[in-house]
Amino acid sequence: MKTNTINTKVINCLKELTDDKSIKIEQNKHLRLTGVYNGKKRTFFLCCSPSSSYQKTMRSTLRRFLRSLEMETDLSPIF
Repeated sequence: MKTNTINTKVINCLKELTDDKSIKIEQNKHLRLTGVYNGKKRTFFLCCSPSSSYQKTMRSTLRRFLRSLEMETDLSPIF
């Protein structure tokens, strides 16, 4: 799977989980996704120059982020 496809799927997933279904995307060196989850403003970073194991790394990072929000989501449709 290509990097852009993975990033788009992660962005859409995080957008659906926000309180107001919107997310702010900024890019400096990395893509910064900022949204409000359960009343708290949180930020998630995506890599612009990924390694060969990008999909596996993003799956792990996204799961860790969702656990910190105390949300359980099935990631199998994404990855």
